[in-house]
Amino acid sequence: MNETRVYSYRRFSSGRQASGHSLERQSASARAWCAENGYILDEDLVISDLGVSAFAGKNASEGALAVFLAAAKAGRIPRGSILLVESLDRLSRSAIHEAIGLLTSIVVSGVRVVSMIDGKEWNDETIKDTMNFMMSVLLFSREHEESATKAKRVRAAALKKRAAGLPVVTTVHGSGWLIPQDDLQGWLVDMAKAESVKKVFEMAAAGHGGVAIARMANEGKWQSPWRVRANTNTRWEHTQISRLLRDRRTLGEWQPKRMLNGELVTDGDPVLKYFPRIISDELWYSVQNALAGRSGPVRLRGIKGDIFAGLLYCSCGERMERKSAWQRGYARYYCLGRKAGTTNCTPLSEAVLVKEGLPFLARAESSSFSNHEAAIEARNALAAAQEKLKELSQKAANLIDALEQSGSSSYILDRLNVVEKEKAAVDALVEQKKAALTALPVSGYAFGDKIADEAEAAISDKSAVQARHRIASSLALILEKIVWHGSFIMFRTKSGEGIAQMIEKKSLKRVTRRDKKANLTAK
Repeated sequence: MNETRVYSYRRFSSGRQASGHSLERQSASARAWCAENGYILDEDLVISDLGVSAFAGKNASEGALAVFLAAAKAGRIPRGSILLVESLDRLSRSAIHEAIGLLTSIVVSGVRVVSMIDGKEWNDETIKDTMNFMMSVLLFSREHEESATKAKRVRAAALKKRAAGLPVVTTVHGSGWLIPQDDLQGWLVDMAKAESVKKVFEMAAAGHGGVAIARMANEGKWQSPWRVRANTNTRWEHTQISRLLRDRRTLGEWQPKRMLNGELVTDGDPVLKYFPRIISDELWYSVQNALAGRSGPVRLRGIKGDIFAGLLYCSCGERMERKSAWQRGYARYYCLGRKAGTTNCTPLSEAVLVKEGLPFLARAESSSFSNHEAAIEARNALAAAQEKLKELSQKAANLIDALEQSGSSSYILDRLNVVEKEKAAVDALVEQKKAALTALPVSGYAFGDKIADEAEAAISDKSAVQARHRIASSLALILEKIVWHGSFIMFRTKSGEGIAQMIEKKSLKRVTRRDKKANLTAK
């Protein structure tokens, strides 16, 4: 048996090929070639560019082939070794000069390239054969032209369908919870997967983070809403949750894209009502508002341990950090500047925030905390309108930037005019929703005390995860920040208002918790 090292290079450009027969076919062909020619395939180093296209040349610059080339040039691949490819076009479908450079680089590094389809070998000697080398150059050229032509035809067909208002149904841009119809004229909803999508959004709207949602999904064995292929990990991950919560396909939108210099870029405006809608506007914007208000709250063993985290600031501008309760007292908040020794700002007891701050805020913003159905609907409607306004403002800013960069453009000006009109309409809608929320009946003085009692109970009980999430979510939805000025608390709401509350000096002293007193008495 010949001891020459033989390596197999496998490449395919789509996940669908990976789950099909492309990978196994290329592997089986390599083993068969070795058996027929008296070689042993080196299974320890199998070079696979899975999902990396040779048309853009990325396999040679970013993929496994690039690593193999570097190893060969560094002498870590023995000279005379063989690199098996199914055919030369598997190496590259880049522009002709790049393809020639790639083949030459491999051969010059001392590696022989063998095409299994026609048995052609390129090495130090055969590459000097001008006629044969030109034939390979022509092969590379033809493969590149065929790939470019195919890409243009596919794009032209898709553009023609879009222009005619017809659906461009393909799993490439379809989501995992949708199934293409047999006639490719539309989509069917996988109801079990769609239900999982709804659960994720509902949990996020309730204040749960990606880690917590992923844990609940795994424990509850929710069906994965993504396409499951061979060797796909079906375990829920927090990164998937994050992507799903920002995926506008849940709203039925599709953003066309195209390749530009090997990268996917947006191609025109999103197509509305392209997919079946899974999530309502109210739920979508409620989640986006919650995500925008989440500024990295401190978490304790995966549970939000501080309902004020990310909101509480000192008047000096530094964040305030929670320090756990000392002996029988309450937790206290300290300015990070004081902890660093650069300021001497006054600390704040959690008891003051919970017992005095929350009741005051709850009475001032009662409609924002009420669990009454009308209040919940009004809050969701306002959040949806505010998020839509923010989205349109960003679109307008992007169009203005594009106009400044490109100069006069009738298309951009027309789009800007449309967006500005939409923005004005939504701006009026926001004011209307604010008025509707303000008009709701106030629940009375005891309402604020009830909120404080709920918060105190949730903080005291480590198992009260849902309650802490709900309270923290409510605070994040209405507050921009809470600023401690040493003698008064300033609540800055997202509507731009400032609500100040004076705190008596005696309240700033350490106090013993009522539940701790009870425990001591019982002993």
